[in-house]
Amino acid sequence: MYLVADISVEICAAKSCKLCTQYCPEANTIQYSDEMGKDKGFKYGSAYVAVDRCKGCAQCVWVCDNMAKNNAIKMIMIDQLPKAALTDNITYGEKSTTAVLASPVVG
Repeated sequence: MYLVADISVEICAAKSCKLCTQYCPEANTIQYSDEMGKDKGFKYGSAYVAVDRCKGCAQCVWVCDNMAKNNAIKMIMIDQLPKAALTDNITYGEKSTTAVLASPVVG
């Protein structure tokens, strides 16, 4: 077992800074979805982690805690995640990358 990043949708959607998506060293690991926060009544979307790509470096935690002052990301054991985002379909466009989530894995 190993640690992966877990993002609080409530905190992330309230701030919507997107810094973690820019500073994650592993490509396509932290994505942003406009719908994740809005379906819970927030104005903005939220970032999410593709746990099958996360290496557990915790750089996103440092960025969220120290640069953005949001404290929305915590490291958690992968087997203790309540819901996991798996990226089965990643499409690479000319100027964008879109990760289509598979059905959420409920633990």
